[in-house]
Amino acid sequence: MSRFEAMWDRFWTDLPQVRGASPWDVDPTYVAHAHLHLFGSVLDPTQPVIDVGCGDGAQTVAISQHFDRVIGVDVAPSAVERARKHHGVPGVEYEQLDLLQPEQAKALHERIGDAGLYVRTVLHAFTPEELKLAATSLAHLAGGTGGAFFYELAPSSREFILGKLAGEGVPAEKFGFVFDRVPLPVAREEDALQRELEAVGFEILSSAPIDYQGTVTADGRRVNVPAFYVVARARDSR
Repeated sequence: MSRFEAMWDRFWTDLPQVRGASPWDVDPTYVAHAHLHLFGSVLDPTQPVIDVGCGDGAQTVAISQHFDRVIGVDVAPSAVERARKHHGVPGVEYEQLDLLQPEQAKALHERIGDAGLYVRTVLHAFTPEELKLAATSLAHLAGGTGGAFFYELAPSSREFILGKLAGEGVPAEKFGFVFDRVPLPVAREEDALQRELEAVGFEILSSAPIDYQGTVTADGRRVNVPAFYVVARARDSR
């Protein structure tokens, strides 16, 4: 078991089963649906789409409204269990997968073939060595023809989150719940993810800053966390 499996399993086990309990629990209107114009054209509708870091499956189900077969994967067994319970619908599957164990990704690819990837706020806490392993796993999943969309916290989000943790009220409590259990974003160069993706065979098509709208109040008020997106594809898909 990797350190991330233990951390995230604790997070999902401890998280109350109510909407908005975590700042990452965001209405798909503002996430998967909102980003369709960015990733819709790079993901092949004839291939399965893998929602990497699916959590409770809310975004997975939203993606399934646009693609025939969607597989939500998460490192935490408790997240997979919650997703199956609350967001189990036809055309959607869930299973455990640890990006730090590339052999798991290779085995999944052997079962389903090349796939499109939707990766949301998964990679920001990895050390440089872990990021290399995760990128290798993602390349296995995409195969030779898969497209990929990454929506990740920016390196500057670390200071932003520390500022919220130093404050008071609901934002501090919600961010505190998360980062008492899992690591803060790693301080790294702005293009570190893009470089690792290119090193394992992805072609970067576009990248730009984009805020992550985290939910911080019961009535749905959001806080904009610094983030960015990357659209990529396996080089063999050209």
